[in-house]
Amino acid sequence: MKTKLRPGWVLALLCTVLFFYGFYLGGVQLVISEVSREYGQNAAGMGGLVAAQHVAAVVLPVVLGALADRIGKKPVLCIFAAGLSKNLGVYVIGAVCVGAGYSVCESVSSAVLSELDAEKGARYINLSQALLSLGAVISPFLVQWLQKRRHASWRLPFLICAAAYTLLALLLLLTVFPKRQTVTQKKAKARTNFFASRAFRLLFFSILLYVGLENGISYFAESLFSVRLSAGDLAAAAISAYWIGMTVSRMLFSAVLRDPKKTLIGCFLASAAFLLALAVSKHPTVSLVCCFAAGFS
Repeated sequence: MKTKLRPGWVLALLCTVLFFYGFYLGGVQLVISEVSREYGQNAAGMGGLVAAQHVAAVVLPVVLGALADRIGKKPVLCIFAAGLSKNLGVYVIGAVCVGAGYSVCESVSSAVLSELDAEKGARYINLSQALLSLGAVISPFLVQWLQKRRHASWRLPFLICAAAYTLLALLLLLTVFPKRQTVTQKKAKARTNFFASRAFRLLFFSILLYVGLENGISYFAESLFSVRLSAGDLAAAAISAYWIGMTVSRMLFSAVLRDPKKTLIGCFLASAAFLLALAVSKHPTVSLVCCFAAGFS
């Protein structure tokens, strides 16, 4: 087995990891209402199924980030990439495991890419995020097409990602990662109380609001278009439009951002306007445009 570090191979492998992360997100966001119906859940129950996945996504990166610094990022990635193939058991337990696996893969992959090349690390991370978004754009269309033409089950995105991540776990085991930096024990410094800063508190709760809105729109878009707007054929397009908007916005503002404060305020005001328009719109095409605009803002 070769032991030489190959940056191009590591970059391609981790971009593929995040591509299938996006593929999973887009696919599940399309079929989540079907999943909830099969398990006899109403809208509140569907929200609970989504929350089950994100509980672990919040907790595990914090715990395992420190672990990755000590035992290496490769073992952590391998363990959780392999664990992603276990998502076909009891749904809620599987959702928690999937949320843990994907969140760890995303955070640790970004850390590895930043260490792969000191000068190009940010560019590599942007590329990996673009691949993540591409997966989320492709998946809804592919899953919807296969459901219509081949009568595929809602389990399809789970099965595809299970197969992909089993293979990726094996490839990760055979891949050499950048040498990790040794964690040295330094004299403890006084902890900074971040919440004493008003700016930090506002940013912290803004991010909470942003993530909540992101999940609310993406996971309930299918129900919105199928039930309220009677345009179920546009559900996949709505989810993909939302992800396309996010992709374009991230790439654009990462290149031309000049005033972060004004941009953040403007984006929140624009988000409020487009979300209000989405809430009152009764026309599928207008709602589709609002999904793109909300993702962009």
